[in-house]
Amino acid sequence: MHDLRMRRLAEKLGDGRGLHYTPTQLWYAAARRDVPSVDRNHSAALGAACGIIVLGGFICVVSGFVPVLPGIGTGVLLLIVVPLLLSFAKPWFRRRTTVRMPVTSREFRSGVLDRWAQVYGGPPSGMVAEDIPLPPVRQPRLALLCGDRAVLACLAANNAVGVWDMALGDRADRLPPDVPVLVLHDAGLRGVGFGARARETLGPRAVLIGLSAKAALAARSAVRLRERPDPGAPPLPGWAAGSAAELDWLADGWWAPVAALPPAALLGVVQRGVERVWEAVDPDRLRAQEIGFLTWPNS
Repeated sequence: MHDLRMRRLAEKLGDGRGLHYTPTQLWYAAARRDVPSVDRNHSAALGAACGIIVLGGFICVVSGFVPVLPGIGTGVLLLIVVPLLLSFAKPWFRRRTTVRMPVTSREFRSGVLDRWAQVYGGPPSGMVAEDIPLPPVRQPRLALLCGDRAVLACLAANNAVGVWDMALGDRADRLPPDVPVLVLHDAGLRGVGFGARARETLGPRAVLIGLSAKAALAARSAVRLRERPDPGAPPLPGWAAGSAAELDWLADGWWAPVAALPPAALLGVVQRGVERVWEAVDPDRLRAQEIGFLTWPNS
């Protein structure tokens, strides 16, 4: 990480219109291309095994512990058999491999953001702290529930409250009553659990707007991470069911953080959720649904 790349990332997160972003969003943007592969443990084991065979064979032959020709023959045989055995074990490695960010959030803040502040006297341009107060709304028309403080801070800093008359909160009991609630969560089993609890608490007021496994699989730029599957996890609710590939993705412990969305993409997700709510309560649209699409009026 260097100064020029930090400035480019800040400009990209600002989307050319001065959008604000949080340290968490900058962290994901900076490290997303370095997220390790799920096959890294298998590749490391394969490389280590081949290295041990070559080095061990060389030492045994040079030291005279093993005759030259039998030693070379045994080494070649091992270089064929061991990779073959490891290739059969590849599914086992994949099941047990986790995929996490290559640098922790704490390391990024202390090693990059704190250093930047020391050199330039403040945070990068456009960045806002995640503990900024969430602005109150006198007469909210709807609310948004999200368990990630970075997401709420980004929305607050980009005036989602004023644009949509939207109350923001991380707990359902802190939201205003009797208004629709957009529920924004990670893609993954924990995100599904968050959405399920919100539906139980809020009832029909809850409008789930993602992230979904389908969106996480489809987006090339998505940050896809993985934890070891929990065999005791409860079954997915019916509304969360998708294609076989999506269900397998969830069951294998994959997830995608909503906080990794750049501000423009995050605002786009919320905008589409707001439009869903307005369409559901708009009287003209409701009357049109009662008549039916392209139905000729009787009078």
